[in-house]
Amino acid sequence: MKITFVGTGTMGSVNRCNTSILVDNILFDIGMGTVKQVERLKIYTKSINYVVISHFHADHFLDIPNLLFGRRSRKELDNKLIVIGPKDIRKKTVELMTFTHSDGNIHKYDKIEEKYNMEFVELQNEEQYITDKFKLTALELKHGNCVPMNGYVLEKDENVISYACDTAFCDNYFKMCEVSNYMLSDVTGLKTTDMHIGLEDYRQLCKKYPNCAFYAVHRSDYDIYESNDVKFPNDGEILNI
Repeated sequence: MKITFVGTGTMGSVNRCNTSILVDNILFDIGMGTVKQVERLKIYTKSINYVVISHFHADHFLDIPNLLFGRRSRKELDNKLIVIGPKDIRKKTVELMTFTHSDGNIHKYDKIEEKYNMEFVELQNEEQYITDKFKLTALELKHGNCVPMNGYVLEKDENVISYACDTAFCDNYFKMCEVSNYMLSDVTGLKTTDMHIGLEDYRQLCKKYPNCAFYAVHRSDYDIYESNDVKFPNDGEILNI
């Protein structure tokens, strides 16, 4: 498996792009600027078969139109794109496309699936999407008052990778730590809040769950110190497992 850290930052990060992780052909989150970053990293967008959305904040969702337009202009529509996300993922995508590119035609994207050769899959808490290559489980996380807010557990090639961005600590988050070999997690600042996990507390998880490798993503511009436990990937970094 190949994990590419497309972006590792927050909306306010100066030196890092918004958090987006590509695991083989599965892209987790697609906030503003993600498509340009994918192109900058020379990733062939036709190779992205799945886009998995955690929630509908701009830094995790806003670049879907750019991906769809790019696929169409580059004649990549022979490969179906599966967009997986929380409840109302289709409705939110159509609303976004209508708001940004409807040209006054409110029905322009009524048949978005046919127009862009795509399919929408809604996953609520503990629901799964299963193919012959992988299994993806959605788990509801806690991000202030943001609802819906999904984290995901990906089981593929005998590895278990969890993506938890954004979130504070909650029961489902600890469940992800228990079952995962790799945890790609929100570590926005130094202190934990009701919306984000802080680095000081995140480091304690490594001791509690020694069988899991912890990677800090969705990072603000705080200083990073030497650490024997938490990994601090940079934008564009690749992890082969």
